[in-house]
Amino acid sequence: MMNDFTRISRLWHPSCFDKLSMAQDAIRPMARRVTRRAIYAARPPDADGPARHAPGHICRTSPCGGAGFEIRPHHGLLLTRLPYPILFWALVIVLAASLPYIVAAAVQPEHARFSGYVVNIDDDCVYSSWILQIADGNWMIRNQFTTEPQRALQFNVFFLALGLTARLFHLSPAAVFHLARILLGIALLLVVWKFSPRFLKDRLERLLIVPVVGLSSGIGWMLPDMPGFTGPVDLWQPEAITFLSIYANPLFLAGLILMIASIHFLLRMKETGSWRDASLAGLMLLLLGNVHTYDMVTVGVVWAAYLAAKTVRTRRVPWRIVGLSAAAAAMALPSVGYQLYLYSYEPVFRERVETQALSPAFWAYLMGYGLLLIGAAMGALIAVREKRGAMILAVWFIAGLMIPYAPVAQQRKLVMGLHLPVAILATIALVALVRRIGPRWGGIATILLIAATIPSNLIFIARDIDFIGKSRQVPFCSVYIPNTKLEAFRWLRDNTEPDDTVLAFPDVARFVPAVVGNRVYYGHWSETPDYGDRIREWMMFVDVSTPDEWKREYLRRTGARYIIYFSRPKGVVIQIDELTSISATDLRSAPYAKVEFEAGDTAVYSVRL
Repeated sequence: MMNDFTRISRLWHPSCFDKLSMAQDAIRPMARRVTRRAIYAARPPDADGPARHAPGHICRTSPCGGAGFEIRPHHGLLLTRLPYPILFWALVIVLAASLPYIVAAAVQPEHARFSGYVVNIDDDCVYSSWILQIADGNWMIRNQFTTEPQRALQFNVFFLALGLTARLFHLSPAAVFHLARILLGIALLLVVWKFSPRFLKDRLERLLIVPVVGLSSGIGWMLPDMPGFTGPVDLWQPEAITFLSIYANPLFLAGLILMIASIHFLLRMKETGSWRDASLAGLMLLLLGNVHTYDMVTVGVVWAAYLAAKTVRTRRVPWRIVGLSAAAAAMALPSVGYQLYLYSYEPVFRERVETQALSPAFWAYLMGYGLLLIGAAMGALIAVREKRGAMILAVWFIAGLMIPYAPVAQQRKLVMGLHLPVAILATIALVALVRRIGPRWGGIATILLIAATIPSNLIFIARDIDFIGKSRQVPFCSVYIPNTKLEAFRWLRDNTEPDDTVLAFPDVARFVPAVVGNRVYYGHWSETPDYGDRIREWMMFVDVSTPDEWKREYLRRTGARYIIYFSRPKGVVIQIDELTSISATDLRSAPYAKVEFEAGDTAVYSVRL
């Protein structure tokens, strides 16, 4: 059978120029196919609730009331027909969230190199350690921030992908970390844009959703001097705010994308009642449980509360949806069971999970979202009045404020994702206000209201940039690694094994597993059991007044093979705090240590017992 292009080519003859009907017959099938593809690829101008037409249906009523076409494809998360303003906003937001990294690299001093990390450096070193282990050929991860006995049983598909990327393209863990952060930051904002038309009717709502989600925060800027962990969460907790999550960590972004995908397919499952959507929801939950397990709690609680609310409202239990939900949850059980196994049989993993990270007072969350909460409450009322099918957002909004106070050790991690429904609902309220006051003042009101939610993010970014400019610690260690330390790291990388334990000062020890791959006796406040006690032991070891017998016993107990220390320690004074200092012990003359490598003021000593 001739294809369309063959039929057209046969028309290219002088004797056939007058046969227009043949040309029309040849072109018509091609036009049908192009139109059909355009119908399925187009964005839905109104994606409120279940589809009212079959996928690809052409409605001959234009939104403006005249004759025309309105395309209504099925709801999906595939990024087709992406408007340039949305992509522009996504790029601008990710660029803004990357400014501290750009500044740190630009003002890098000659005697040091930028580590690649600015915020939550200790946590970033943990993730880099995982990437490095996989790049070195290990699919299972172990905690290199402690010498406690453990088995390499931890598996994370997200870090497996990052580690294999580093191995395949010969990239450093820091480079892969930021590549993932940038790509997933853009992807998250685009996924939010594709997810939100379920609830956003107005074209202006769909244009504003990305800047509102990507830039908004609370009113913590009114209390900029409040200390971290107690003040408004938009000034210190990246999990609470989308912009800060894009700034801080690709793991948060992967978790947020999987949360949205899980909710999306659960909603589609409710609309279609199909096993296919239940299976897709289960797959997303399975991945979420492996990649960022805490978020499973939020999705589970929100969906259960949503079904309960629907049951109360309709006075009828949707048994089929309950059954499909149970099937989706069953698909996720392997991830949950795996985490429970690690918690039950790996003491090091259990101690890390039980490290306290409690939520602040409730007012810290209220200020951390500020005007957004007011907008979300108004948006929920508007959505209910207009029957937008946004009950899931209202339930997520309410439940999300309560979940962070669940009786678990790491409460504040459960706030992840709350910003999404709050921002979507606030966008509904914002556009309703703009429509009410008219186009002239509506534009000004939009700019002013969005601008009022940005300052906390600006303060967060400006504070870190200020720390970089003053060569201060961000937040507890330098963003730069001295060249002499890097040379010591290279020697260790080339001449030691990952199981060789390294001792060093805290600001160096945290980088050893991330850059070298060796394990350390201590290096992270959560990954290292009894972290504070181990730092005190180290300070006793480097104190010249501590007896040599205690130091020998310390080295035996830690299993240390190498020590990163001063190359000329004699006469060096170590400042512990503003009031306390000690004289450094002279390892160079100690009988239990030998210099193996030396670069400037840094030396690597091997332990000889």
